[in-house]
Amino acid sequence: MAWLAASLLSLPSGAGAAVPGHGRAWERVTSGDTNGAPMLGVRAWSADGDQIVFDSLSPLPGAPAGDLRANATAARTPQGWTVTPVGNVFTARAPELEYPALLASSASLSSWLWVSPMPLLPGAPSDPMLGLYRHQVAEETLTLLGSGGGRSDGFTFMDASADLDHAAFQTQAHLLPADAGRTEGSDAYELAGSTLHLVGVDDAGVPLSSCGSVVGNGAPDSSRTLNAMSRDGRRIFFSAPPACNEPQRVYVREDGARTDEVSASSCTRPDCDAPQQVTFVGATPDGSQAFLVTNQQLTDDDVDEGSDLYRRTLPDGALTRLSTGPPGVVASVSQPVVRASDDGQRVYFVATAALVPGSGEEGQPNLYLSDRGTLRFVATVEDIDLSRAEITHDGGTIAFTSAHALLPGDLDASTDVYRYNAASGTLTQLSLGDTGRGNEPLNADFEVTGLLGNQALPNQLVRHLSDDGRVFFTTSEALVPEDRNQTNDVYERADGTLGLITSGAANDGSNATLAFEGVSADGRSAFFITNETLLAADHNRGDDDLYVARLGGGFPDPTLPTPCTGDACQGPLPGRVDRLSPDSLSATDIAPPAGPFGLRPLQGQARRRLAATGRTQLLLDVSTAGRVTLVARARMAPPRRAGGLTVVGRTEVTVSRAGVVRLSLRLSRAAVRTLKLRGSLLLTLTVRHSVLGAAPTSRISLVEQASRAHGRRTR
Repeated sequence: MAWLAASLLSLPSGAGAAVPGHGRAWERVTSGDTNGAPMLGVRAWSADGDQIVFDSLSPLPGAPAGDLRANATAARTPQGWTVTPVGNVFTARAPELEYPALLASSASLSSWLWVSPMPLLPGAPSDPMLGLYRHQVAEETLTLLGSGGGRSDGFTFMDASADLDHAAFQTQAHLLPADAGRTEGSDAYELAGSTLHLVGVDDAGVPLSSCGSVVGNGAPDSSRTLNAMSRDGRRIFFSAPPACNEPQRVYVREDGARTDEVSASSCTRPDCDAPQQVTFVGATPDGSQAFLVTNQQLTDDDVDEGSDLYRRTLPDGALTRLSTGPPGVVASVSQPVVRASDDGQRVYFVATAALVPGSGEEGQPNLYLSDRGTLRFVATVEDIDLSRAEITHDGGTIAFTSAHALLPGDLDASTDVYRYNAASGTLTQLSLGDTGRGNEPLNADFEVTGLLGNQALPNQLVRHLSDDGRVFFTTSEALVPEDRNQTNDVYERADGTLGLITSGAANDGSNATLAFEGVSADGRSAFFITNETLLAADHNRGDDDLYVARLGGGFPDPTLPTPCTGDACQGPLPGRVDRLSPDSLSATDIAPPAGPFGLRPLQGQARRRLAATGRTQLLLDVSTAGRVTLVARARMAPPRRAGGLTVVGRTEVTVSRAGVVRLSLRLSRAAVRTLKLRGSLLLTLTVRHSVLGAAPTSRISLVEQASRAHGRRTR
């Protein structure tokens, strides 16, 4: 992994840029120092895009632990984005990229689920056993939920409810007495609050099979089996054979008390065929409708032995075959994947039969839409992967990619992005610019996000399609005149026009745009990772940063003083200062004004509060407006061990005028714990001003004694 970090840090920054299209403005999410940490990707989003969870390769300043794969939250405020590193204090024998692993987050991003072989709490399971934890981020509370088995037991997290009070996973380990009779395979489990339940059981709690059960269809890729657990956590769909060596059946466990077979046949003909394998391929978010693919004849109108798509409605149990065609035509549903609207009335699927007269190609993958009982042909797409296609919540729009020419305007053999509108029944090539741009041998695609692949949590999905039909894709082809390079850029198709999300001006060969990270559900915020300098305030050139192109967004340049009003004004207001190009601005361009700049000594109660609680306020003298950053560091390793200083506290403020500034300092939990265990801790405080530079370094020695802690300040 060292080579990956080194290669990322060597990437050159961009050469400046214009602005994104469609009325968007760039905002730098990672607005502070990142210590050169490569960004791994966004893992979860709020629907409005104002909050996200993201990963980095090495911790950000202020992180409570030294995780190799570190997590952080970012929240948008009227003044800018605020990043808060989130982690757990633990001891690892070696650098861990996989653990502790963030499994899921609640819809509000306030509650997280972790798994770790390193004990995150006293008495928790330790390597090779896995511990499961629930983390309330704002309250900084961590609760041990139990064990997920051993590292080698095939633990797989599958799904969670929106509030994270319910979570489903599967493992080969025997975690409850009820699963002791399982002879092979895995079992599906549910965490309801902090209580563990076996999922694959009947109404009496007896396991349905000695060969176990799996959540959904057992596939760990959540994009292939959507909503194995309903958003309220009441329903869990699972698969299990009635007995070993028998075909797999599909069930639903409801409220932890009732089990029904979803795959039960409704065929009443005397010649209905015998039970065959049934595959769960998804459900609606509320769990009221489930979708199944099987060769078995489950309804009377299915008279062939081909593979069909069915919809089961709960709780009435009504079963409907969706892949219907003319008499004698065998549907042959070819992918165990569907895309369905939230109400289940619009369902996209792929079959290799001509199910709509006069449309489709026999023996080729045909994309169909079952729209409220009417079957529509969308296109014959030989290379379609429906798991990578995206639809709006109402199912009115689907976006997908294909390297085959589906329309006359597609003149190349490269991958292009298409959109189908159900209301008008029209198919449109989106990766096509003005005057024929878009037909070079270069791909336009839904790029796999993150340096380690798709980093989205299993109960989240990377979105390239917003609820209002905006589509985002990545290509190195210049589709608009503003795109002046031949490196990857992110585009947006909205209201029939193309617009750039990234700059289109990064130096060729720099790979400045590392990844598109997804768009918020409302379409306002499009996130991407780049090492290109897009804003004058981006001073960590060459390092990865997480940016957002926001509709109607943007913040005032923090390097410019805020005009004063009333009695606060001292002297005439300066004229407007033109923003300098990031490539022409240097530290020597601005002469620091004379005057005091430094921390005042920490006195009395403030010293005692810092030693006792890890929190205090510091006073800083400044002589001009600007952005101030305070970083507290301490040597966390025992005195006899080698180790440098670790960031244990950090704060940033914008100063509007000269005077005294209050800086709130909060030490990390690791620092507070070290102080209590060791009895002393030496803090090194550094302050930087965007105009004045660095202030003299200050040091505070904290000492904890029997019942009273106090601190003394040194220089």
